[in-house]
Amino acid sequence: MRVVAADLHIHSALSPCASDEMTPEAIVYKAITSDLEVIAICDHNSAANIQAVQEAAFSIAGDLFLVLAGMEITTSEEVHLVALFPDVEAALAASDEVGKTLPCAANNPEQCKEQPILNAAGEVIGHADRFLSFASAFSLDDAALLVRRYGGLCVAAHVDRPSFSVVSQLGFIPPAPVFDALEISASGYKQGKALDFSTRKETLISSSDAHYPDNIGDGRCFLEMKNLSFQEVKLALAGAIGRRCSLA
Repeated sequence: MRVVAADLHIHSALSPCASDEMTPEAIVYKAITSDLEVIAICDHNSAANIQAVQEAAFSIAGDLFLVLAGMEITTSEEVHLVALFPDVEAALAASDEVGKTLPCAANNPEQCKEQPILNAAGEVIGHADRFLSFASAFSLDDAALLVRRYGGLCVAAHVDRPSFSVVSQLGFIPPAPVFDALEISASGYKQGKALDFSTRKETLISSSDAHYPDNIGDGRCFLEMKNLSFQEVKLALAGAIGRRCSLA
């Protein structure tokens, strides 16, 4: 077993609120220099840039760095749900289902920040044709079922924040869906807000939710596991078979 630092919630330039500087190579270089070994790309309602980041990571670090396929789904209740998938194919399939429920950006292009789909070198090869910042038609329950159907993990995003969290939107953490982890924001962790959730049975993590390169690694958790793989991350979040996850 070994302990690795992970930031499981990072945006690329595809997200409407993220910097254009969040290119695949920039993300990977910043993550590595921040002593991270595992990251997850979780753009809003889309998985279109994950493969590019994975290719950049392999080119830079080979098998010594893991990029998980993720997505930050905005539910119909405007809850942000971080989904982590076993591979990019599963993420893209789930992303396609979510995207079909979003308004078409082509109808109002002047209202839509560029949502660039990139290759590993950071070159623009397309644009998302849906408003990725909008809420999807999936309720929290249905979004969780979607993630599970594709073999993914469900993380309640930034539960300590006053907006777009399950607590802010619903007023409480419901018994269902069952979350694999609760995410404390980077700033919330520094303010001791993890203590507010310390009696919960769910695993606690902290992530950066980075929209700019300089913020990558601001929030992190530590995973004790055998190797760099989705399955080992899954076991660590579950605290199973000798694996574990901690905030310090």
